Amino acid sequence: MHAIRHHRFGDPDVLRWEQMPTPEPGPGEVLLRVEAAAVNRYDLLSRAGINPRLPLPRTVGIDCTGTVEHYDGPRTDLAPGTSVVVLGDRLGNGGPGAYATHVCITADEVFPLPLDTCDITAACLGIPYVTAYYALFQRHHIRPGETLLVPGAGGSVATAAIQLAHHAGIRVLATSHGPARCSRARRLGADECFDYRADDIPAQVRKATDGRGVDVVINAVGGDTIAQGLQCLRDRGRLLAIGSAQGRQFAFDGFRFLLREQQVIGVNVTPLTPTRRFAIFQKLLALIQAGHITVPIDHFQPMAQAAEAHRRIESGAAFGKTVLIPPPAP
Repeated sequence: MHAIRHHRFGDPDVLRWEQMPTPEPGPGEVLLRVEAAAVNRYDLLSRAGINPRLPLPRTVGIDCTGTVEHYDGPRTDLAPGTSVVVLGDRLGNGGPGAYATHVCITADEVFPLPLDTCDITAACLGIPYVTAYYALFQRHHIRPGETLLVPGAGGSVATAAIQLAHHAGIRVLATSHGPARCSRARRLGADECFDYRADDIPAQVRKATDGRGVDVVINAVGGDTIAQGLQCLRDRGRLLAIGSAQGRQFAFDGFRFLLREQQVIGVNVTPLTPTRRFAIFQKLLALIQAGHITVPIDHFQPMAQAAEAHRRIESGAAFGKTVLIPPPAP
C-alpha cells in the first residue's frame, strides 16, 4: 500500500507519498481500500504541529470512504465489496490515516453506505457536516426565526452551517472575502454576506439586525474572529466555537462579555460515539437526497499530490471540499 505520511511537523513539503506494508487485520478489524479521502482543516493544522504529542511518522487524514477487502468478525454487513464510510476518532490521530490506499481499523467505526450513495459525497460529511449539525441542533439548539452569523464562508463547516441553518428556517448572515465568494455563499442560503476584507463586519451586522446583533455565531475560524463574533452578538447571545484555524488563543474584552451576559460554547465532536456520528450522518444523507443541502467540491487531487491540496487551502483559494483520489487498484 501507499500513504501520505510526515516524519516531522511543518509546511506541506513535509508530506511524503510512501510505500509501506499493507496491514493484516486482526480480530474485529476491517481492511478497506480507500475510494476517496476528504481534506479537512485539521489535516493542515495537525501536519503543522498544533498537537505535538501526535506520534511520528504519521499518516494524515480523518475522513474517508472505501470498499471492504477483508473482515472476519460477527457483523454481517461488512462483506468484501461493501462500500463503507469511516466515522470515529482513530483516523489521523497516530494510527491509520485516510490519505492512504488502504485503511485497517476497528469495525465499530465502519458503516455500510446506503445503496446509490456517492462515496465522494459521503467522504466529505464525516467531520465538517457532522460537526455543523451537532453544533447547531444538539450541542446547542438554534430555533427557527433566530439569526445566525457564519464567518469564513467557503470553509467546510461554514458551508455546511449556512445550508443547514437556512433549511431550518434561520436567517443566515455570513462573511467571506471577495464578491465571488460572497455570491456563492448567498447561493448556498446566506441571506447576506459581507466581505471581511472590505467591510466593518460588526457595523454591517448591526445594520442588518436593526442594531440588535445576531442570536448565534458559529465560528470555525478562531483567533481574532472570536472577539469580532462577540461584538456581533446580541446581549445574552451565544457563540459556538468549533475551530482554531487562525489561532488557538481566544482574546476578547471580558468586562464587556460579562456585562452583556454572552456565552462562548465549545464544540468538539471527538467524544461522540461512532454510532451517534452515524445517526447524524444518516440525517445529512437524507437532507442531501431531498435536495435541501449539497456538498460543494472545490477540486479533486491525486492522493500522491496531497501537498498541493494543502497549499491551495492555506492560500485561501478553495471554496468547498477538496477530495483526494488514490490510484486505481493494480
